[in-house]
Amino acid sequence: MQLKLLWDLQKIDMTIAALEKTIEEAPLKSGVKEVAQNLDNLKSEQACLNESLRTARKTLKNLEMKIQKIVDDRKELNDGLYSGKTTSAKELEQMQRKMDILAEEKKKLEDRLLVLMESVEEQESSLKRLKEESDRAETELKEKEEKLEQVLSLYKRELTDIEEKRIEKTTCIDQKYLDRYTLLAEKHKGQALALVENDICGGCRVFISSAQRGHLYNPGALVYCENCGRLLIMLDESDE
Repeated sequence: MQLKLLWDLQKIDMTIAALEKTIEEAPLKSGVKEVAQNLDNLKSEQACLNESLRTARKTLKNLEMKIQKIVDDRKELNDGLYSGKTTSAKELEQMQRKMDILAEEKKKLEDRLLVLMESVEEQESSLKRLKEESDRAETELKEKEEKLEQVLSLYKRELTDIEEKRIEKTTCIDQKYLDRYTLLAEKHKGQALALVENDICGGCRVFISSAQRGHLYNPGALVYCENCGRLLIMLDESDE
C-alpha cells in the first residue's frame, strides 16, 4: 500500500515538475522578450536621435546668428560706403573688400545652413517614424504581456491545485517511506520508483533477478533495482 502511495506521489511530482517547466519556458515569454527588446532598441534610437537633433538645432541657431551678424556688418559697411563720410579711396577699397569677404563667408554659412536644415528634416522624419514604431511596439507588448499573464494564471492555478493534492497524499505515507523516496528522487531526477513490467525495470530497462521478482510479491518489502538503484514496484490491473 505504501509503495502504491509513493507511486502516486511520484506521478504528482512529475506533473508538478512538468508544470513548473512549462511556466518557466512558456513559449509566449520569448515573444514578450523579443518585443520588449525591440521596444528598448527603438527607445534607444529615439534618445540618440533626439540628442543629435538638439545638437543640430543648436548649430542651426548659431549659424543663423552668424549670418545675421554678417548681414548687419555688411549693412554697416554699405552705409559707410555710400554715406559720403568716407572719401579716402584706400579706405573705400578696404571697406569694399571687407564687404566681399563677408559676402563670401555668408554664402558658405548659408550653404552649411541648407545642408544642416535638410539633415534636421530627415532626422525629424526618422524620429516621427521611430515614434510610430515605438507606439505599435508598446501596444503589441501590452497585448502579449496580458495574454502571457492569462496563460500563466491558468498554469499557476493548476499547479496550486496539484500541490494541494500532494500535501493530502503525503499525509497518508509513513515518514520513513517519504524520506527514502526523497533521497531516491533527488538521485534519479524525480524518478525514485520504477515500474516492473515483463520482469524489466522501467527505469533502466534491465531485467531483474529471480530473487528480486520473488520479493516484489511481498507487500512490505522494499526492493531496489540492482542496476540503477530505483525502488521497484509492481502494479496489478486495478492499481493501474
